[in-house]
Amino acid sequence: MRKLMVFAILIAFLAFPLTAFGTMGQMSPKSKDINVEFFGSLKTYPIWTSDLSFNSDIDATDWMFDENGIISDHNVRNEIRIGWKGGNDTFDFMIILESDFNLDKNNTDRGANKLGATYNLLEDQGMTGDDFGVEKLDIGYNFGPFRIHTGWTTRWLDLMTGGLVYGDDHPYIGLTGNIGENFKWEADYTIVYDATEFPGKGIDPWDGDSLDWRFYSVKGIYTIPSGFAKGFVISPFYAFSDDSSHDNAQVSYFGLEGYGKLGMFTPRFEVVYADGDTDENDAGIDYDISAMAAYASVDIEICPEFIPYLGIKFEEGDNDPNDDDIDAFNAITDISRYTPTFGMENSIVYRGLRSPGGIGGGWLSMLYSGTFNSLGTQNGYGGIGNLDKGDAPGLLMWGVGIKGKYGNWSYKAQYMDFSFDEEPDQIVAGIDDEVGQEFDLRVAYTFSKHFTMANTFAAFDPGDAIEDLGKTLGGSKYDDTALCNTIELIWSW
Repeated sequence: MRKLMVFAILIAFLAFPLTAFGTMGQMSPKSKDINVEFFGSLKTYPIWTSDLSFNSDIDATDWMFDENGIISDHNVRNEIRIGWKGGNDTFDFMIILESDFNLDKNNTDRGANKLGATYNLLEDQGMTGDDFGVEKLDIGYNFGPFRIHTGWTTRWLDLMTGGLVYGDDHPYIGLTGNIGENFKWEADYTIVYDATEFPGKGIDPWDGDSLDWRFYSVKGIYTIPSGFAKGFVISPFYAFSDDSSHDNAQVSYFGLEGYGKLGMFTPRFEVVYADGDTDENDAGIDYDISAMAAYASVDIEICPEFIPYLGIKFEEGDNDPNDDDIDAFNAITDISRYTPTFGMENSIVYRGLRSPGGIGGGWLSMLYSGTFNSLGTQNGYGGIGNLDKGDAPGLLMWGVGIKGKYGNWSYKAQYMDFSFDEEPDQIVAGIDDEVGQEFDLRVAYTFSKHFTMANTFAAFDPGDAIEDLGKTLGGSKYDDTALCNTIELIWSW
């Protein structure tokens, strides 16, 4: 009987029309007036690190985190994206599925690994990253004078310059439009958090705003139409951040940026002023917020093979948590990692690094930012994870670099020096202001439009400020250079 069943199944299989297999996996829109394109990418990054704790004898903080989770010693980060975009004259959409994780058997076809302290830590930070999901979405309708759209693809206010205020993929509802040929405008309502705790968790269950964080922004983009500065962009922007989860911090950001090519020079600049206040905290204190930030850089294209560049970044700090002013500049989400001049995905300073022993808020740097605003003792008014401090020490960065392309080869080498604007004496008395220096080198070869190989080497040499933080823990010295080497295998289609 068993042989007869096997034989019957085989006959049924052979009788199945072979043409049916030709239609499996094909997709077409329900509406015939919509064109759809399929695209995707895969980034596979074998990574080797050492001394991320800045102390070769300390293992507890010898790690950093990125979108894939924890990186320590040796991991292979893997980011897979599959997307579709399309539309017609009035309707458009874009959707990207993504999974970003360290390669191991639990994170691939066997399902997400949700066991152990590593996962729990990342879950607390909203950084698990190992489940396949809709990473980016944008769906819009064009009315002619303006377009309305919603989703959670990457939006930004100042990505093309210093990235001082905002760039991220939070959910939004937005409008875009043009006034004439040379002026574009954008207006967004963005939701960072919208949460209500259950009773018994220490939050009034009827207070639906107590854990919310939303912001509202408008941006103009004017492109100079003629003359020597033709193509140069001037872009004013404004954002109002309503951060109820941090003592109802309400902050206005007034910003202006400019960028574009002027002959052999490509200057970029940005200046931002933050102004606002908070409600009374548990100690009965409310704070006035007033802080500045600025950025400037220039690329000098001597030839395509040799483009030197230099720049500076400033964020005001505050070292006095006992007055009623917050002078530290906190971003909504600083996006320096992906800015054109000093941005580099596989550098060290644009990842989440622990401060020595978890001193001063626990974090030295946070993801994307290259700033140290999570050091401090009092609530701030923003930052990724809402972790920036009101008495953060601020930042002064200056840097130089060279980049270029020769045939299929490209390279980028840069040096950045980091110091505090204000010494955080409230954390460690007499701390120095020199945080450290980073050197990055990336060399890439593009085999085709579908495949690139690269190598990024990054080194962060700690300054006296990190050593001073480490001294509070006892005899060990925190003066070892953190290293990270990444092989980049990048496919796109």
